[in-house]
Amino acid sequence: MSDSLRRRLRALPDFPADLPSFDPATAPADPVALFLDWFEHALDAGVPQPHAFSLATATATGLVSSRMLILKNLEPASSGATAGVDFGVWQFASTRTSRKGRELTANPHAALNFYWAALGRQVRVVGEVSVLSAEASAADWEERPGADGQANPQWQLYALHPTEVEFWQASGDRHHIRHRYVL
Repeated sequence: MSDSLRRRLRALPDFPADLPSFDPATAPADPVALFLDWFEHALDAGVPQPHAFSLATATATGLVSSRMLILKNLEPASSGATAGVDFGVWQFASTRTSRKGRELTANPHAALNFYWAALGRQVRVVGEVSVLSAEASAADWEERPGADGQANPQWQLYALHPTEVEFWQASGDRHHIRHRYVL
């Protein structure tokens, strides 16, 4: 079974034949600007759920877990911008009592990973996480599709403050391109 599965996995294509090009030398100095450009490209290409990302968190002792979430907002950083470079504030939400909520309380560091398979692109964002206000969390809860007007005091809006943003572009020749911004 294992050998058969291995052969089947090896036979699957890794990336589409027609991939966008990316030259890091022409990338903007601001990672938020590049993310928004890539996000718009994903929207234009019809990528389903381009706002979905994998959130990786860890317990206080380092046990790692990940799950899929939706980006709620990306705002300019109010502080921490260096030489005109803005790493942004990346917002997502969950209940405080969920596994991810408990892990973020114990270890407020996380990584987001956006993956747009049709374009052979991914964006990884790593940093410290803070909780946003009860008012902002309540507003986010109320803006959810199908909101019924009932409050959810366990709903928490989080903000990831990046220390690193990495852009990855697949290449048909397997010489994939990485472009990394470090705060």
